[in-house]
Amino acid sequence: MKKRMLSMLLLILLVLSGCKSDPPAPTDQPWALEVEYGDSGVTAAAWDYTWNYPDGETGQTQKAEVEEADPLALLSAIPFVNRSKTGKLNLRFAVEPDSLEIACYTNADGYGEAVSVEASGSKNTIPVPTEDGSYLFQITASWNQGEDVTAWGDCTYYFRYLPEGDTGEQTGEISLYRILKLTPDELFGVEVFHNGLSQQKTCRTTDDKAVVLDFLKNNLATDFVQVKTPSLEAEFVLRLAVTDGSQLTLGYIPLDGTACLLLGGVPYEAGVMDMEQLWSAIQADPVSLAEQAPEDTLETSEEDPGAALGDNFVHGYLRALDDAVTLDQMKWIDDSEDPNGYRLEAGELGKEYPLADDCTFWILQDHRSPYCRVAQETLWDWAQTTGWDVLFRFYLENGEVVAIIEQFRP
Repeated sequence: MKKRMLSMLLLILLVLSGCKSDPPAPTDQPWALEVEYGDSGVTAAAWDYTWNYPDGETGQTQKAEVEEADPLALLSAIPFVNRSKTGKLNLRFAVEPDSLEIACYTNADGYGEAVSVEASGSKNTIPVPTEDGSYLFQITASWNQGEDVTAWGDCTYYFRYLPEGDTGEQTGEISLYRILKLTPDELFGVEVFHNGLSQQKTCRTTDDKAVVLDFLKNNLATDFVQVKTPSLEAEFVLRLAVTDGSQLTLGYIPLDGTACLLLGGVPYEAGVMDMEQLWSAIQADPVSLAEQAPEDTLETSEEDPGAALGDNFVHGYLRALDDAVTLDQMKWIDDSEDPNGYRLEAGELGKEYPLADDCTFWILQDHRSPYCRVAQETLWDWAQTTGWDVLFRFYLENGEVVAIIEQFRP
């Protein structure tokens, strides 16, 4: 009887030991964090971390340190789950951390203030937000060094919790959230275009930068609703050059009793803003845009030069032009229900292509006609001083840009 009980005990111990899974092999990245939500889930983005791990060949301890950009600048790249009827989120780590801190940000305040969240149970369960809106979860986890520990360090993860059906693009929101957090010292400069007067003011002093930021922070909303407009021509355009090299552009379009903001070519609902008051408050001297019109046209054409180049092109906004071309891609979609007959959707941001040696450059006189072939420097100046993001077609051949042609927008 004793032998039988001993055998059964050994069998139970073997089964239990077999159920306990071995930890994964350490790598140069922190342990993965899986976010479980009902029958779905995502792997959270490991954003900033310091990680110690053994080299696969020598066994010596190596250290990996990664510090990414502001997550709000790359919001659309952060994984997300959509709201469903399930009311809990489970945070499953490949190896359970020794300490865990969770913060939740909401778009209701421009992702400005964090709310601390407590996890419970072995699954690190947290409740989902009860209010409508978009949420950004920040999880900071730490693993301590120890005798039997194969890898250790700390990591900050991010994932988003979005309304049902939200595709996670939020192109315009990224620009607005960043504006709400900027300080004058983070701005290299601000260009303000008054298209009604065909004038531009460039803000270089701290006082002028502060005037612009204070005006925007006092007037910008954080609930985003896309709208249709009879025109995409902005009365005022603000282009903010950030010290990290990025650029934020927004256009103000007055409508009957209301207004909209143009962000990344997409119009969003906005309240009426006293842009004339902002214009007057900026102390920088105005410069006439008419004086900056290009004069070195090499040739003109009433016909679209792109007709002879085929259909291998992408639409986009020009962000840098040297030996290579950097652009924010846009998708042109014909839409008979839109007042303009088309709509634009954001594509890949910061896409870079090599520039062909014989690339040609075309702009539209008065943004209508005729097509004017110009030098590379002239096209760049044209894109920078027009007063809004100029849409171009970038024609590709063997992976290189062989022509850049301004796109006519009705």
